[in-house]
Amino acid sequence: MSCCKDKMEPVAADSCCTPRETSQDAAVTMHKTGCGCVPVVEDKQSRRLVGVVTERDLSHRVVAENRRPSEVPVEEVMSPVSACCGLNEPLDEARRKLDAHPATSLPVVDEGGCCAGTIRSRHLGGV
Repeated sequence: MSCCKDKMEPVAADSCCTPRETSQDAAVTMHKTGCGCVPVVEDKQSRRLVGVVTERDLSHRVVAENRRPSEVPVEEVMSPVSACCGLNEPLDEARRKLDAHPATSLPVVDEGGCCAGTIRSRHLGGV
């Protein structure tokens, strides 16, 4: 049976952001990676996952409120890690989590809770 590590896209430190970075930084990272979510990590060395910021978070909590993205810290708009996938988690469980949350992608974490990658709904098409 396939698991998340088989379908995820590995994530590099520069594909994550910290809570202290700005919403603009998160949007630039989304644009650069082509992913609709950016893992939010304690720091880029450990990549310990503390949340996620999504396109929806930015559109609803920054743009819709007419806030300046360059002045809004990620910690004010990020979502907690209510759904993430483990490396060895079955793909059908990842699909269930994606269906339960308004997201098109989720972070994938290792056994220590550090971000290892992201899995997108399009990766789960054959499940």
